[in-house]
Amino acid sequence: MSKDVLEILFAPISTKAVQKLVMGWGFGLVGELEKEEIIGVLDGKELILPKFFDLLLLYDMNTVFKVNMWHVFNYSKTIADINVNGFENVLNQMLKKNESKSSFKVFEISKGKEYYIVYSYEEEPLLVEQLDFDYRVINPVSHVRCILNSEKQTLLIGGDSKKKVEEFKKILQKALSAKFSPITIPPYILQEIMKNETVERAAFAGDPQLSGVKGIRKITLEGDNIFSAIEGLKARQAIDFRRVGPLIEAETPKVYISTEGKIILKDQKTKDKILKKIKEPQE
Repeated sequence: MSKDVLEILFAPISTKAVQKLVMGWGFGLVGELEKEEIIGVLDGKELILPKFFDLLLLYDMNTVFKVNMWHVFNYSKTIADINVNGFENVLNQMLKKNESKSSFKVFEISKGKEYYIVYSYEEEPLLVEQLDFDYRVINPVSHVRCILNSEKQTLLIGGDSKKKVEEFKKILQKALSAKFSPITIPPYILQEIMKNETVERAAFAGDPQLSGVKGIRKITLEGDNIFSAIEGLKARQAIDFRRVGPLIEAETPKVYISTEGKIILKDQKTKDKILKKIKEPQE
């Protein structure tokens, strides 16, 4: 492993998570070292592929998490602390025999509370053109990702393939003996979450019963501070977009939320706050 590669991969990962990951790699005690010192220990060392894959998935969690869309699910059963290695083995044993090139990886984000679960699978082979009209076949690997919060009893699930997301959910439900239900976020909760935030994009559903006008399905506004501007328009021009229909989407520099239960969260603190808020109507 080169220093440059390690610096890139370690950058979005917390020092504590790096320490925990590298502790099991057999390069000596790194539990109290800072990331820069750990990089110095690892620089030039060889790392077997499964260990490197673990590092890539942790990097992935801390980057994709901030830009990809997640769907929020709820479950009613209390889940005890999960043994990461044991649970990972259970999930992999539940894969069908013809899914030999699929696998699960489980990481603990916070002690006994939150877990990152990745379902990796190969897609259909692709023919890729090389230089000089040469070709080669590759098998792209895709992922379904899940963040399981046993404290708040929520799941964030993200993936490009609807079929694979459903496969993932079935296996996870069986392994945990828990049923997942999609969470929808009532407009009044969305409005409350965004009340004191700097909203840069907002969408309102066209509701003929509220506006008295048919033909408008959705009005989307973009700007520096939407809610403040709406209040200004209401006071000066007697224009109130809230009278068109309920708020159904909102986006700030830190979060995107829709009433359909789709979210993008940019940091851990915001995630904890949002999950707590959207769980309240479900309890």
